[in-house]
Amino acid sequence: MNYFIIFLFLLLSCEKELPPNYTNVEFLKMGRVGDPQLKLITPSDISQTLVDCNDYTPSCEYGLKVVVKNVTFKALNYKNQLDAKEAATRMKGYVARNWVLDEVSGEPILERFVVKYLKAKKAL
Repeated sequence: MNYFIIFLFLLLSCEKELPPNYTNVEFLKMGRVGDPQLKLITPSDISQTLVDCNDYTPSCEYGLKVVVKNVTFKALNYKNQLDAKEAATRMKGYVARNWVLDEVSGEPILERFVVKYLKAKKAL
């Protein structure tokens, strides 16, 4: 009985640590390795937003529109990896630590790109 309690205590105390979040610069560099012509679409006006984070549950910190090999997708930044995974699972998208990649599924070029260069995984 004592061994079981010790085992249970050790099991519960050994939580898996998550790797650190990707910074904006890190994530952009990773993408540029795969496509040096990668572009971020910027709004024409400072009051305009290209990605509405309220459209996602949980809501993202901010979203970017990215063009890779002439195909556009959304990159959503989250404060923590657990929220990112939850959001990606809801939309059946891809997740790379604290980033969710939307509008990638069904686009073979983008799917290969995000898996290989952004280290993303399909959320299930």
